[in-house]
Amino acid sequence: MEPFFILALALVSGKFALSSKPMIFINPPWTTFFKGEKVLLTCNGSHFYAPGKTKWYHKGKMLQETSGNNIKVNSSGTYKCTTNNSPLSDSVTLIFSPVLLTMRIPYPVFEGDSLILRCQEKDNDTLTHVTYYKNKKPFSAFNQNSNVFIPQARLSDRGRYFCAAIKHKLRKIISNEAVLHIHELFSHPVLETTDSQPIEGSAVTLRCEIWISPQKSNIQFLFSFFRDPGIMLLGQSRAGECQISKFWREDSGSYWCEVETVYPQLYKQSHPIMMRARRIPITGVHIEVQPHGKHVIAGQKLVLLCSVAEGSGTITFSWHKEGTEAILEKKIQHSMVAEFTISAVRENDSGKYYCTADNNSSLIPSHSVSITVKRNERGPLIAVITVALGSVLGFIAVALLVYFKHQRKSGQNYSTDLPRSLPIQIQETMESNACTQLELQEIHSDETPVVEDVIYSEVWSTQQGKEEAEDASGKPPLDKDYSVIYLVVKKEEAQGDSTGSSQIVNESNGDTTDGFKNVQLS
Repeated sequence: MEPFFILALALVSGKFALSSKPMIFINPPWTTFFKGEKVLLTCNGSHFYAPGKTKWYHKGKMLQETSGNNIKVNSSGTYKCTTNNSPLSDSVTLIFSPVLLTMRIPYPVFEGDSLILRCQEKDNDTLTHVTYYKNKKPFSAFNQNSNVFIPQARLSDRGRYFCAAIKHKLRKIISNEAVLHIHELFSHPVLETTDSQPIEGSAVTLRCEIWISPQKSNIQFLFSFFRDPGIMLLGQSRAGECQISKFWREDSGSYWCEVETVYPQLYKQSHPIMMRARRIPITGVHIEVQPHGKHVIAGQKLVLLCSVAEGSGTITFSWHKEGTEAILEKKIQHSMVAEFTISAVRENDSGKYYCTADNNSSLIPSHSVSITVKRNERGPLIAVITVALGSVLGFIAVALLVYFKHQRKSGQNYSTDLPRSLPIQIQETMESNACTQLELQEIHSDETPVVEDVIYSEVWSTQQGKEEAEDASGKPPLDKDYSVIYLVVKKEEAQGDSTGSSQIVNESNGDTTDGFKNVQLS
């Protein structure tokens, strides 16, 4: 096992599930030292365990128990620690060598980190012709002593390193061999699913899980989910979870997830997993009639509902009438209920109906229902009433039209004369200097005959200023003596005065005068 602490980080709905393993830190941050040097080790415990005593192990044996979490060592070998009954940490290997030249490799190193490989002489003497080796093969050489800089560490940089150099231009010296551990910044993603064989139409959750080191817990990650052949289900997001609300047979296939860091830029892909939708065979096909009942009135709307008790996937519904081979209606949908509507049924729609349902596993028919379409008896009666009512309304409309036309014509004959509703006052110079008031009242057709355009009026005179009572009919009292004059008002003929003024004929003498100036009172 690599000598570093791994924090298990399961991304579930944006939350982290943590493991609790302490980690050993080294100061100075190397793993190779000259003999006689001392190194400070620190056991960094998890927050799950309260601070307390620390137990140190060297080469698998109990070395020392300290009140704190630090210890100084100067012996080669593997070291482990535990704090307050926590699990043992991963091991750290230190090398204390009596050589004159050592290979300095930093610890710990993670993917994406920059690092420096240093070939160092014990007394810091000048070195020439410095060569660096990886797995016993030279990969870099310098005339003067120089360091090797790796800007972004990769897992492929792991290996055993050492260096060789010329001291004082005469003597060749070789360093000890050191192991470079490149720890994963995060593990390869693992795609987990709530169900790899979900029932068609059910919900499925995909989770992309990774593990990282506690030292890199602040790294930002972007997650993506894919389905074969490279269809992205969810764009890059910080959520390590993808919800598929309804999983259908056409969604079956290979799925995987990808994780990418914002900085440093690293990319990893999970292994694919196969997901296949399970189809439930159709059972319990049922047909229902709306409105309820076996009898329907002609002209009504009829709805035939077809449903299934069980079944998944795309279901094909069809409706049939016994005695005919034709399919009345066919619907394909992701639903367990479908309907067929006849907007207005006719008498020849009577018969037995049934429906079928199929999801490519089996064709299941329903039971049949009998429907009888009855004639609408109220239809003829309503038609007769409608025609009669229309005739009456038409007759009334014609009568009103004739009446108003006659009224309009009569109104034109005297519209230019004085208004009939106003009393005609005739003032004459009389010896008594009294004012005489003439009042015109139209005589109804049953009292006075109408000849052509002649209007007969009855005129009686009263003395102005005297209060005489009249009965409710508007006629003068019978016990009074009134002088009555019958006037004939007739519109002037076309050949008469072009002004169209009215003339009054005094029937007693036949004289005709203009206006009302020569009216005689008897």
